[in-house]
Amino acid sequence: MKLKELILEGMYDKLTGEINKAIFKKVKDAMNGSGTQEKPKKYKGYEVRKDPMPTTKLGDMFAAEDRTIYVGDFSDDVSGISVDVELKFALSDDAVKKGSFYIDGSAETDEDFPSIEVIIGLHPEDGLRTLSKLQPTLRDLVRHEIEHLTHGRKSQGSKPSKWMQGDKARRVKIKSNPKLYYKYYLLPKEVDANIHGLYSKAKTMKQPYQKVVDDYLDSLVDDGIISKKNRELIYKTWKKRIPKIGGLPTLK
Repeated sequence: MKLKELILEGMYDKLTGEINKAIFKKVKDAMNGSGTQEKPKKYKGYEVRKDPMPTTKLGDMFAAEDRTIYVGDFSDDVSGISVDVELKFALSDDAVKKGSFYIDGSAETDEDFPSIEVIIGLHPEDGLRTLSKLQPTLRDLVRHEIEHLTHGRKSQGSKPSKWMQGDKARRVKIKSNPKLYYKYYLLPKEVDANIHGLYSKAKTMKQPYQKVVDDYLDSLVDDGIISKKNRELIYKTWKKRIPKIGGLPTLK
């Protein structure tokens, strides 16, 4: 790997790390200030615990929740990105299995105020012990969403070399049909975001990039999200794309 490629690939590491650290602090503070399942409290007006839970599906609950915990405004001269970060967080013994976690996120490529929203759900009995397990996946997600900020033509911090056409209509179609969901991982924006996010995860875990990519795609098969056949299609697409991006280990 060339030195120039290493520098270009790593220009988002500092920003990723700062956002990751700030989110962890907010999660810890929210957990400490959430009360108990029997007597839930509010953290800065945000309901971390809900009694009773309106749904056992955290995805549905978070979609209906319009309030967030403000994480901060982050500005990085190295990457040229400034972004607001918000957090939706919940503790649930109904929707999250003990020893597991729920995590999702999104990015808005606004011209003046680009933003990232991170969504995390934990089991209340796991406490802070879960955070070390969550960390690599959180870094993956944050780096993933930062990559999306570079795709928009009018987004603050966008990169001309990374501009991509909008794909909202395709995303709506894919989301409406579970049989098409594998195509989400083939969307050009998602190909690049997943490639970069998983490399950040590999560096955090100090594991080979090949293993992290294989484990991730295998988990999608195990969870019934994609078929083995589509796993191979996604893998070949990512493998072909990596050399064109540069600064990343190749896949075999």
